[in-house]
Amino acid sequence: MSHRIRVNTRSAVTCLLVILLAPSFGWTRTADGLEPGYKPLRPVLKPAAVRISPLAPSGRLVVKFKRGAPVDSKSDRLGGSVGRQAESIIGRYGMAQLRPLLSDDREMITSRRLAAEDRSGVNLPDMSLYFQTPVISHQAAERAIRALNALDDVEIAYFSPQPENAEWTGELSVPNYEPGQRYLEEAPGGVDSRAAWSLPGGRGEGVTIIDVENGWNLDHEDLSVGASTIVVGGGGVALGDHGTAVLGEMFADPDLMGMTGMVYNSGCGVSPVNITVAAAISDAIPYLEPGDIILIEQHAPGPRYGYEWRDDQLGYMPMEFFQAEFDAMLNAYAAGIIVCEAAGNGEEDLDDTLYTPLFDTSFRHSHAIMCGAGNPPVGGVAQDRSKLDFSNWGERVNLQGYGVRVYTLGYGDLYDGGSEDSWYTDSFSGTSSASPIVTGAVASLSGIFQNMFGTLLDADSALVLLESTGSPQTNPNLIYHIGPRPNLHAALDPLFDPVDSVWYGDIGLCKDGSSAMPIYLTNSHPVREIYLPFRLTGDPFIAIDSLTRAERTNDFAQITVTFDNRFNGEVAYVMRAYTSGHQSPLWAGSGPIAYLWFRTNALAELGQEIVVDSAWLGSTNRLRLTSEFDDGYPDYFSAGTITIAEECEYPILCQGDCPNQADLFLDGTINAVDLNIMIETLFFSRPEEQDPGCDVTRSDFDADGFSDALDLNMMITMMFFNGPPPSN
Repeated sequence: MSHRIRVNTRSAVTCLLVILLAPSFGWTRTADGLEPGYKPLRPVLKPAAVRISPLAPSGRLVVKFKRGAPVDSKSDRLGGSVGRQAESIIGRYGMAQLRPLLSDDREMITSRRLAAEDRSGVNLPDMSLYFQTPVISHQAAERAIRALNALDDVEIAYFSPQPENAEWTGELSVPNYEPGQRYLEEAPGGVDSRAAWSLPGGRGEGVTIIDVENGWNLDHEDLSVGASTIVVGGGGVALGDHGTAVLGEMFADPDLMGMTGMVYNSGCGVSPVNITVAAAISDAIPYLEPGDIILIEQHAPGPRYGYEWRDDQLGYMPMEFFQAEFDAMLNAYAAGIIVCEAAGNGEEDLDDTLYTPLFDTSFRHSHAIMCGAGNPPVGGVAQDRSKLDFSNWGERVNLQGYGVRVYTLGYGDLYDGGSEDSWYTDSFSGTSSASPIVTGAVASLSGIFQNMFGTLLDADSALVLLESTGSPQTNPNLIYHIGPRPNLHAALDPLFDPVDSVWYGDIGLCKDGSSAMPIYLTNSHPVREIYLPFRLTGDPFIAIDSLTRAERTNDFAQITVTFDNRFNGEVAYVMRAYTSGHQSPLWAGSGPIAYLWFRTNALAELGQEIVVDSAWLGSTNRLRLTSEFDDGYPDYFSAGTITIAEECEYPILCQGDCPNQADLFLDGTINAVDLNIMIETLFFSRPEEQDPGCDVTRSDFDADGFSDALDLNMMITMMFFNGPPPSN
């Protein structure tokens, strides 16, 4: 069988389901060092020269040693030959002893890294090899960095300036716009959070977001989540407006006063930047699960002006410019955590040769979603979705949010209720205000995929979905790339028109015997209860015996008879996905949900046919599905037929000459296992298997002689959107 890959355009959600259900890495870790079977690490580029302006803020000298270098860092002191050399250089220039960048012990850091490597199949940077010391003299730091980078066993040494919250404080010569959180509204003006709220998980249920920066008021009256907020590292937090404003965009209470957050049902956390952003990221990882989010709300002076602190923030860089922060983000990504990062307010082209190739994702890729600042539909200085002057730009910047005039909590310039707990603003600005809007959209997606499909969303998948469906960036500065604004309705479009199908298989029933008819369901939304009424039309010598669970409903808690007139060929069952203490729904998918058993006797005649239908049995006994979204009635239904035969036939997936097409695992259902096998067949050279009695293979879903992308799309579409497989 030949393979021919053809492009068949489908919805972005369909393509994304293929990505999320693709095979995961499953081999066992063989060594503590670099794993040969995993994706290799990219080399780190040492800076050719270092110039630190006398006007640069305070900061730290950061040094990372190569893996395997003779460094003893089991305690808080450096040892080994290379460690002693580094300490000698540091001491020569009057700097304090090098200390580990992360506060956790080396064994814990290593354990987390190895788990993330095994999960992702990627060799990751070892964060335990980072050390730091405060910089007192910028001139001494320049010399120490040059000397350290001359050591072969030093991977990189560099200056890390004190980061700042990425808030833009410039003045705009335009009037305020009418009060309102327009970013919640329909696209293209907003991201259409209200549409996402209509779907299970769209308010962020099941997702936790940790904000990395400084300055929060967790006692704000419109932030009830403050009482349960995770504070990474324990202790208190510094009071401030910036973090309060960021949290307000995402978590403000939906209480018809003040503001309303985009994902107000998400879990909230804060990770204060006490030493470096890299440490704050690494400290946050143990508090999160795959599918959760870290938001980085800081930027820092870059090399354009010698790392100097500036009121206008020109030259400020996104945090992944710095190696330790990049490595921390990569470790978070490998642990399944989605990182969203402010692009920074430095008015810099990240594709400039000054930074090449650090923002070229073909060279190195943190997999963070980088957020630029665009004009809002009202109140900006140029056309909606065009780049604001201060925002950094370049191909590395992925998505944009409002960069000015954002309504949220804090500051008190819109409303001052007498204390900081009742301050509101309509002018939060910068890539700081843009990033929570993008993060809120990502959290909506992550919550929906968890609550509807039982599937974890990763950063790459979320970005593909939002980039491909977003409202595009506009002129006059289209060449300064900051990406589209998320459009949640477009990203989730197929889910707003749910398609549910129920159909019954056709079976043969032997004389004086019993057999089961498979009941199939395709549901595009989670289902918690299924009501199945049956009516037989035809031969009187066939009776309904019982209903049993099938592959997709093995975890259903109970099956109950609610209407019993089996003597006349009528019966109704209800299947419930949960009782007390058991709440896992039937996730979106396709395949058998039950087997309806029949029995006959010797009076039945060969060739007789009986139709099994789901007609109404009284005023309320109607075939229906109970979910959190759909109207409860299947969009498509097909009755089944029983034929009296010499020998009993077993239930099959679909009738025709090729009964096992798409059921690649041959378990009687089409599910994620079959998708994995299809992907391995198309892209990883898995041998194809012939369907017995057919001229095609089981992976050739459309029976055109080729196993290709069209077959894969047909399988996904059948599973989640369009009902039963085609008859052959």
